[in-house]
Amino acid sequence: MNAPARAAAAILLGAAGLGLSSQSAGAEPARFRIEPGASEITFKATSRLMNADGRFHRFSGEVVVDPDDLATARVTLVIDAASIDTDIARRDSHLRSEDFFHVERYPTITFESVRIEPRRSGGTPPTDSLRRASGVGRPAASHSHAGLAVPVTIIGRLTLRGVTREIAVPVEVRLTDGALVARGELSLKRSDYAITYQSFLNPIADVVRVAFTFRGRAGL
Repeated sequence: MNAPARAAAAILLGAAGLGLSSQSAGAEPARFRIEPGASEITFKATSRLMNADGRFHRFSGEVVVDPDDLATARVTLVIDAASIDTDIARRDSHLRSEDFFHVERYPTITFESVRIEPRRSGGTPPTDSLRRASGVGRPAASHSHAGLAVPVTIIGRLTLRGVTREIAVPVEVRLTDGALVARGELSLKRSDYAITYQSFLNPIADVVRVAFTFRGRAGL
């Protein structure tokens, strides 16, 4: 092969390599920042005399996800523990104390995802649900997802009062090109996080029910 032919072959091989690498790179991840004003984190704790329904007012977080593959999502959340609110000021002060959240020493509650697992929705296989939601196999113009709610389980590390445990959070996600909505509920044992205070007159249940709705906009 003469020199011009060798040069032409090298150019063709280089172009083919660039084409392959661009195909394997995948879509650019989208970053959705949680909007606290449009989101909420609530909880319900039960006791003999009076239940506590409350919420956290201050939190931040984001979801980074490849629009073509929901399983790649990375979720982070930071909650200001002192922003707890049960509509009773005296009880809120007690919850901020060393008996419960000990906010002076542990000012934040954090969650970081480890992996995302699909959940079965009706007769749809779990992996198909993720593909349908993320638009895999469809033209780019059809990636609006039509507001499809996709059930997933987010496995992640929750750090509360200095204790970190891995938990599984069932979530329904609606993802469009510009917005994300995630809703879910879970139960936590406060004793798992060294919150063991107990009242003789008003015994408090160990299990606390937590619910959340997060809304985020891309690129904020």
